[in-house]
Amino acid sequence: MAKLVPMVLDFESFWSTTHSLTKMSPIAYVMHPETEIISAAAKTNGGPTFVQFGEHEIAKQLALWDWSDKLVIAHNMSGFDAMILAWRFGVKPKMWGCTLAMARPIHAKDAGGSLAALVKHYELGVKDQSALIQTKGRHLKDFTPDEIAAMGEYNKTDVDQCWGLFKKLYPLTSKDEMRLIDMTIRMLVEPQFVIDRELLTKTLFEERARKKDMLLDLGKMIGVWDGQSEADPDDVANEVCKTLSSAAKFSALLADLGVEVPTKTSPTTGKLAPALAKTDEGFLALQEHDNPIVAAAASARLGAKSTLLETRIEAFLHAADAAGGRLPVPIKYCGADTTGRDSGWAYNPQNLPRVSGKPSDALRNCLTAGVGKKVVVADLS
Repeated sequence: MAKLVPMVLDFESFWSTTHSLTKMSPIAYVMHPETEIISAAAKTNGGPTFVQFGEHEIAKQLALWDWSDKLVIAHNMSGFDAMILAWRFGVKPKMWGCTLAMARPIHAKDAGGSLAALVKHYELGVKDQSALIQTKGRHLKDFTPDEIAAMGEYNKTDVDQCWGLFKKLYPLTSKDEMRLIDMTIRMLVEPQFVIDRELLTKTLFEERARKKDMLLDLGKMIGVWDGQSEADPDDVANEVCKTLSSAAKFSALLADLGVEVPTKTSPTTGKLAPALAKTDEGFLALQEHDNPIVAAAASARLGAKSTLLETRIEAFLHAADAAGGRLPVPIKYCGADTTGRDSGWAYNPQNLPRVSGKPSDALRNCLTAGVGKKVVVADLS
């Protein structure tokens, strides 16, 4: 660690009401063609803070610096800046650092993890986002000279405050923790698993077809479709899905079938409410109902509301697209504030279903080794 030169880095980028980190996965946002890198600020080993505007100019500046001895630090490095640096600019420093990851074991229960809260906690200044808010929906070419100056000062202040925070947290963070943080970020930006796209797309198609067939079969059972009318099967499936997914409509369907709707006491209102969640025993019991239509409807409701496999497959595919066909491993270091365990973001590669002969097997089986490598499966036991 002593031979490493610490450098704090921070990027600012285009964002709008519809195009931001709150609207899409950070992995998708970082590599989206609409995401323009507007400015970058950097401070090396406590020296003056350098600010550069324009993605092309930033790339030229980054290419001039020696990264072979750099510990590059940012706040929420794995959630944003590392992907920009590695994927958009091709930079791989000697070591990655993150003040948010360093802060979690210490401040998850008090100050929290935001840069603003931690800066306030350590009396390092105040984080003012007014310059950033003023640029919503604006590309760099739309900035006025005053806005460029304000954004430059905002970018510089972020870096200065992050540097101050790093100096506070570094003495409280062990070398092993620093190495684990680096490893966590590296699993994201230097992915090794090669995705089996054919397996994932095939499974996604089959899962959607299975769900559609299930909905159409139920549509026939409850009399909303005869299988021969001119109605579009997709429209029929969508309508049946809406009936199943809505507690009110599903309750009405049960009533039409002469079945008493299971109820529970609402923790919010204290009144009786339909007990139709996947954890409600009364609802689960409907899957064994003597009336096959009721049993099918209950099973179909569970299937219609369960989109986890589809969602995960889509997330895998989109992430692999962003990372050149390899699957990033997005892990939040010390993400569980009580146990200190790592957690996932975007998707959690730590809790994939076991291989058991089900369609979900595709989530593990799609992770293949690159040329000259092997996938080794192990656990702590």
